[in-house]
Amino acid sequence: MNDFLFIIRFYRMIRCNLMEIRQLRYFLDIAQTEHLTQSAQNLFVTPSTLSHGLRQLEDELGVKLFDRLGRGLKLSQAGVAFRVYAGRALQEIEVGRMALTEMASLQSGTLTVGVIPTFLNTLVPATVAAFSAAYPKMHVVVRDLRADPIEELLLAGQLDVGIAFHPTEREEIETEPLFEERMLLVVGPGHPLARRKTLAMKTLADVPLALLTRSFATRRLIDDAFREAGATPSIRVEMESVESLLAACRSGVLASIVPERAAEQAGDLHSITLVSPQPVRRAGVLWRKGASRSAAAQEFVALLRPAVRNGR
Repeated sequence: MNDFLFIIRFYRMIRCNLMEIRQLRYFLDIAQTEHLTQSAQNLFVTPSTLSHGLRQLEDELGVKLFDRLGRGLKLSQAGVAFRVYAGRALQEIEVGRMALTEMASLQSGTLTVGVIPTFLNTLVPATVAAFSAAYPKMHVVVRDLRADPIEELLLAGQLDVGIAFHPTEREEIETEPLFEERMLLVVGPGHPLARRKTLAMKTLADVPLALLTRSFATRRLIDDAFREAGATPSIRVEMESVESLLAACRSGVLASIVPERAAEQAGDLHSITLVSPQPVRRAGVLWRKGASRSAAAQEFVALLRPAVRNGR
């Protein structure tokens, strides 16, 4: 058989899973010993098992790999050519096995996490630092995303894990509760409401507000709270980040409603508890249902939970 056609057929068989790894191991050991009984002892199988495996391999390839010389075996011309590629194939398999072992032990690989903006700026940095210190050979990619894109990218297999809202409305997403967080009214020190500690949602109807745009799940939560209170908010400004809202409040004219953890980081602003109703958002860890969870993602989440409990 032409060597080129032989090699092509070999690779086709590998792709179609017709060839078993054990058959390659049988072949390579016999090529080394040139004796069936000796190889059977090396491989801890019976000579008949080894002979059967070799015949299967030759049948699948459509060539004789050995010439029979009395009780011994000698590589045929096809066997000499095949030996190079069989050895290379097993070597690649072993390299792949080692790579998987390293990934399982977090000695290599990439972890990709999708995080909504406010969590990215509060909880995640400390967890990323702790993970990186524990597993310096891992590459971590943290993506700043809104809740909907996090779910979409999880389903597309482009994220290992997401940190967003719990629960989700998608059946294909599995969520684990992480923590609950109140939404607080935030004002500058010169704002008329700066001395208040508690306010009912309906009393905000005439207060000039700066809020996130309606594309954010957090904004939709705030809108639901106003509807429940029977009030229509006076929204003067809409912005794309909580940090921008906090900066706008420092003028003393505008107030905003932001997550509690974000409010705690703005020590120069005054936070007011909202009631009747009290808007609360629930954070969770998001996984693609039915998909395997990488060791890296599970370890990252394990490190995240103490950070949540410690309020970092």
